[in-house]
Amino acid sequence: MTRASSGDGGDPIGRLKQELQERAGGQNQRAARRSLAMIDPPEAGRWAALAGGWPERGHEFLSRAIVADPEDFRLYVNLSNKMLQRGAVPAAVAALKRAALLEPGDGRVFGNLGALSESAAKARKLHARAWVSSSASGPGAGCAMAERQLERGRVVEALENVLAALRQDPKSSEAWRLRGIIHQRFHEIPESRLGLCRSILCDPSAVNGYIAAAGNFIDSRKLLGARRLLGFADIVAPGTQAVAMNRAAIVERSGDLDGALALSRGHVIADPANAERYFTVGTIHMELGSVDAALKYLMRATQLAPEDLRFQNNLALALLKLGRYAEGLKVYENRWYTPVEAPLGERTLWPKASFDLPLWESGRIADREILIWGEQGLGDEVWGLSYLTALRGRPEHFTVEVDARLVPLVERSFPFVKVVPRRPDADLDISGFHSQLPLLSLPHKLGLEMERTPSAWLQTDPGRVARLRRTMSADGRYRLVGLAWRSIKPLQHRSFEMEIERFASLSALERIRFVPLQYGMVDADRNRLEAVLGDDRIAWPEFDVRDDLEALAEALAAIDLVATVATALVPMANAVGTPSVVLLREQQKDWRYRVGAELSPVLPLSVLQWPSDATPEEALLDAVTLRLPTDHGG
Repeated sequence: MTRASSGDGGDPIGRLKQELQERAGGQNQRAARRSLAMIDPPEAGRWAALAGGWPERGHEFLSRAIVADPEDFRLYVNLSNKMLQRGAVPAAVAALKRAALLEPGDGRVFGNLGALSESAAKARKLHARAWVSSSASGPGAGCAMAERQLERGRVVEALENVLAALRQDPKSSEAWRLRGIIHQRFHEIPESRLGLCRSILCDPSAVNGYIAAAGNFIDSRKLLGARRLLGFADIVAPGTQAVAMNRAAIVERSGDLDGALALSRGHVIADPANAERYFTVGTIHMELGSVDAALKYLMRATQLAPEDLRFQNNLALALLKLGRYAEGLKVYENRWYTPVEAPLGERTLWPKASFDLPLWESGRIADREILIWGEQGLGDEVWGLSYLTALRGRPEHFTVEVDARLVPLVERSFPFVKVVPRRPDADLDISGFHSQLPLLSLPHKLGLEMERTPSAWLQTDPGRVARLRRTMSADGRYRLVGLAWRSIKPLQHRSFEMEIERFASLSALERIRFVPLQYGMVDADRNRLEAVLGDDRIAWPEFDVRDDLEALAEALAAIDLVATVATALVPMANAVGTPSVVLLREQQKDWRYRVGAELSPVLPLSVLQWPSDATPEEALLDAVTLRLPTDHGG
């Protein structure tokens, strides 16, 4: 009876604590933990638990936990993580130093300090101390270092540390999570997903594993799976901001850009010191075609996290799309330093050069043998080759490595350079070179950012061009218009594809024959084109549009004008001196198409046709009519 009497009324605070403790594991977790901390303020664990479930105020609650228990080094480690999330690096270092004094045998603390050290020598000493201690502290030191290295873009080093951590403890959930994230950076999706699944299996209560796996599913466009994973994350840690941000990403991938923008703006307001959130808003504005707004957010992201080269890359694209070429091309040099853009096995200048050579500087006299290598897609490569004209007469010797299909054209057009084909299955011998340069870096390195891109540089065989024109134009009775309607960029289809029926208005032009120059044409394309324009008005090419680039260049030189979307035909037409009309959308990805401009100095022979009040068909007809020469001269 005494025991029952005591339970009913002898300890009401104890009963309240017990009820709140039970509730702390349920749906009202945050409110229950807050009440527990207020009822029992000397208990540091209450404040630490509250910090874990309230990320946006975690640093405040951890500070209160430290007041209650200033000797617990783990609280300082957790506080350092919170301060890093807020961008307060000095405060994070101070917290870690206090943790190191309290627990000098914990390798994780020294690993974190080494990753944050600005002195390379000091960082090496701290990392050595971390690994000396790591046998006692388990895989935590390696994971902590890997986390910091990932934040700084040092992915290969991070992978080495994660693998070492897994050798120590094959069941480390955190190590498997980081391994999955690293493989995702390298676009190795199956390996990434395997690592993330193992992370969840090793610790089903770790919310970060679910969030990382959801990010993998979002990148793979498996949105239903991503939603389910985020649902599990919400059960483990309700109200986590990272879950909200990933849900915004799902909305974006679903095509609701306005909805994603509204959600992402809310995240910026909730955490105005978080660079990633500005980056997300800026990227969505880019998707919507609002480049001015995108630039403001991307600039803020780079100010908050200048070491994150993803932010620098998108900032460069925004500057370039607005025609700020001097600034944009300078920042665009970061494109080859980010692992997000370059899977293993592809060309990169990060974390080591594709070739073990320094970057070429045009004023360095000692560099006599220079390797220039083509990059990105065919259209980018053709555009970059335009700037080889500026190398004529220089004292250096240049070797240009390009797509094998382009070799005969480049050899004929630039006899003063040596041309070699790019072979994915064989390494290039670099023993004779002093330095290297990616092709699209030429305008920046040569100080030509504000100069008009050279045109009509590509030399074709005049006799073959004349014969081809006579054949396609029926001995000059017809003018010739080339057509292409899509670029094979499946994730960017909104800005790189249009319906063949958009060409219907061109049938009103008299004495015109149409030359389809779309590669990958199928029977359905041919049937639709004949239905729209009439089979008697089409001159079908008798060569492989994709692989026979020499014949394609001759066809472009033979016709009067090209009407297309943003395909490789545009820079190729510019190279042979043929005008083009380019149909664009507001979400256009390629930075060479300056937003809203009718003409662009980087595509000087192209008229840019943006959405207008006129119907797309009428706008295309007007643009082609104005640009179509009255006399080809052939």
